[in-house]
Amino acid sequence: IYTGVYADGVNQANRRKSRHEQSFVAPEWGWAWPMNRRILYNRASADPEGRPWSERKAYVWWDADAQQWTGEDVPDFEKTKPPSYRAPAGADGVEAIEGIDPFIMQGDGKGALYAPQGLVDGPMPTHYEPVESPFRNQLYGQQANPTRVEYRRDDNPMNPAPPEEHVDVFPFVFTTSRLTEHHTAGGMSRYLEHLAELQPEMFVEVSPALAAERGLEHMGWCHVVTARSVVEGRVLVTERLRPLKVEGRTVHQVWMPYHWGSGGLVKGDSANDLFGITLDPNVLIQESKVGTCDVQPGRRPTGAAMRQYVEEYTSRAGVTDAEYPPIVTVSDDIVTASEDTGTQEEEDDE
Repeated sequence: IYTGVYADGVNQANRRKSRHEQSFVAPEWGWAWPMNRRILYNRASADPEGRPWSERKAYVWWDADAQQWTGEDVPDFEKTKPPSYRAPAGADGVEAIEGIDPFIMQGDGKGALYAPQGLVDGPMPTHYEPVESPFRNQLYGQQANPTRVEYRRDDNPMNPAPPEEHVDVFPFVFTTSRLTEHHTAGGMSRYLEHLAELQPEMFVEVSPALAAERGLEHMGWCHVVTARSVVEGRVLVTERLRPLKVEGRTVHQVWMPYHWGSGGLVKGDSANDLFGITLDPNVLIQESKVGTCDVQPGRRPTGAAMRQYVEEYTSRAGVTDAEYPPIVTVSDDIVTASEDTGTQEEEDDE
């Protein structure tokens, strides 16, 4: 992924030209892989004839005199393919992308809200709640993606979510992301002295309101529990994680970095142990980067006591090895109405 970073013998990523000395795109501030292009599909900033939709916001355009695409950014389009190009019959690949089609990574070069093929959960976009959510889907009756990929194993239970009962056992929403000082799961950066010193411990970031509700002390210890595991970390109380008001009630957010593990100069619990595994149905990316949890003060149990502690939670939540959240969660009335409509349509066809 570093191809091009030393183009022309210059460390492109180390460039720091002032914004006063270049265009608003700032192409000479740092570098973007692989061609220093700053906006993908930027052909869409010009109309079908290749003219900027807005002269004030002109970004890339077709230069009829030079017979090529040009502009403030590196054009994300075949440089010499004119707007007038039309694909010949039977064309495929790049030749099938016409001069008016900006979305070159799509087979037909077009963006679409209606996708009749290629998406398991298409053809129209919609909103689904995460598999673990404290709230009912407000858009319509189906709670989570019914085409998600699940791994129904004893070591991959899911916290209950509406319309199931016992959602209050795991009342908070948690997510994870990364820190500047560490790389991915930390397997490389935790062994580097300078980086380990800058971020030495696993921590759990919470709001002052959640800290007060659960008796958490800033820089003290706390632990986070799900149906899979429990991890511990230092408490970081900040104003950044504001409680959310949804459906007339307050829900707290919890955030953790995912860079710690059992090896390195600095060690700590892995936040990834908290997640179950469910996958997006199209490209099989882990959908469960958000989940529900409980947070309690103090350090977690260890050994057999830790497993027993988690099992106490799953017992209260009604989570068993043999039960999983339902795939289809619309009401029976809606399902029945849909079936009746389908039967009537079949009769009409006959």
